[in-house]
Amino acid sequence: MTFAERLAKARKDKGFTQSDVAEKINVSFQAVSLWERGETTPEIDKLVDIASLYQVSVDWLLTGKTEERVLLDFQDSLSDRLFNEDRMYTYVKTYANVKNLYQTSKVLPYARELHKGQVRKGKDKVPYIYHPLLIACHALALGLDDDNIVSAALLHDVCEDCGVAVDDLPVNYLTKEAVSLLTKDSNIDKEQYYQLISQNPIATMVKLLDRCNNVSGMAAGFSKEKLVEYIKETESVVYPLLQKAKNEYPMYSNQVFLIKYHMTSVIEAIKRQY
Repeated sequence: MTFAERLAKARKDKGFTQSDVAEKINVSFQAVSLWERGETTPEIDKLVDIASLYQVSVDWLLTGKTEERVLLDFQDSLSDRLFNEDRMYTYVKTYANVKNLYQTSKVLPYARELHKGQVRKGKDKVPYIYHPLLIACHALALGLDDDNIVSAALLHDVCEDCGVAVDDLPVNYLTKEAVSLLTKDSNIDKEQYYQLISQNPIATMVKLLDRCNNVSGMAAGFSKEKLVEYIKETESVVYPLLQKAKNEYPMYSNQVFLIKYHMTSVIEAIKRQY
């Protein structure tokens, strides 16, 4: 049974029409229909809503591997429900299968294995794989379902942090080039690094998503000094990258607008506190 078929079966088992579901989770009837035909995939927050409505687990909807369809544990925090590593992983995997993102399907377990045992900086010791997975989910939620972008998002730190050579990555030339540009080179300064990235649309979008993710969590993990430094860096080199992306890559104008809105909103809110 496919993901689309499980969606349809779970709905019918509860006695809901597609219109009922659309009204209850605040989407269009057409959206529900497209999901059940396998033409599109619901965003991860909508998956949680659907699982709750149908009284099944998100994991069963995504993978179908569990034989019992278990009622969601409503005691879980929203963060756990949305950003659990396994759920993000299975969401990207399912999306890649539905959209035929063959390269993403290949590098997903590859990146997870390479980052195994690594943790993000900070007191919470969050597994490092959360970061590339969250960026990939962010890309898909924004409609950036280009195989090269999602693959580069998953791989953007493996050369720098895992000692993998760019030429050894199991991806095509375009993705390798983007990952190479995203990998920091000690022989060039920060301005040169961002200038080179700005010349490549794939690398540009991944870097913007990467910085947006880091900005979103910096208040919880950075010292005041690091926070101030990171905001200054973002304003000096990332804001110009946003502007250049808007001007030179109009196919991503909507996504650039949303990334800029999110990033600047967080930064301005933090600046008012210091």
